[in-house]
Amino acid sequence: MLSGRAMILLGQVFMIVLSAVLALAPRLYMVVILLYLGLVMGLGVYRSRRGVGSASREDVERARTLIKEDKSFELAMEDDDYIKSLSKQMKTMMLNLLLFPVYILIFQLARAMQPGAISYFNSIGLSDPRLAVFATWLIVFESMFLLSQAMRKVLGGSIEPAPMVPASYRVTEKGIVLKSGLKSVISFPLPENTRVLLNESKNYVELRLPKGSKVRLYTRKARRLYEILTRYGRVTDGSGSQLSKP
Repeated sequence: MLSGRAMILLGQVFMIVLSAVLALAPRLYMVVILLYLGLVMGLGVYRSRRGVGSASREDVERARTLIKEDKSFELAMEDDDYIKSLSKQMKTMMLNLLLFPVYILIFQLARAMQPGAISYFNSIGLSDPRLAVFATWLIVFESMFLLSQAMRKVLGGSIEPAPMVPASYRVTEKGIVLKSGLKSVISFPLPENTRVLLNESKNYVELRLPKGSKVRLYTRKARRLYEILTRYGRVTDGSGSQLSKP
């Protein structure tokens, strides 16, 4: 998956492009939306298939298995803290659904605003109506984005994404094979500045990867998993991954 910051940046670019399309070739706006959705999904698939780290996917999968867990997500459902983090994410998704009618209303108002915007731009010496249409749509899209961010803060504050929990996983001498929808890998040595945290009481080891990504591996053998990651996953170039307990 893409990070939150990357999604915001991609969304800003998309709003500019869509505003330009609505000003220059409005009949193509649905094509642009479909291309954007395809791009987001494609990037997610690419990142998932590529994995994390320097070793190839094939090398990680073929290496000798050290530990295997087929009930990781089932164990996660026993963790109240994880359930709460998922609930917060669901609240954010519901918020977006509740705001959808508001977005439709704003979208309709934008069409009604276009003649006024064109007249205003003419009055200040900008006679090209396409510029007025572009500015109108960009303001509308940015307003919708700011409304979503404001409502999120009012209702739930700053919501931290829940860690990614694979349905099952396998740790080999070369890395970790994650099975959650698309199969992906995290190869050894772990990326620089990765943190590895052990929580025996909650039956998990959490990898906090660079750029804010979190992968939580649940298992009844959390101590053993932690020791394996300490031995095989640690960066050895002096910059070292941080291995610690919360």
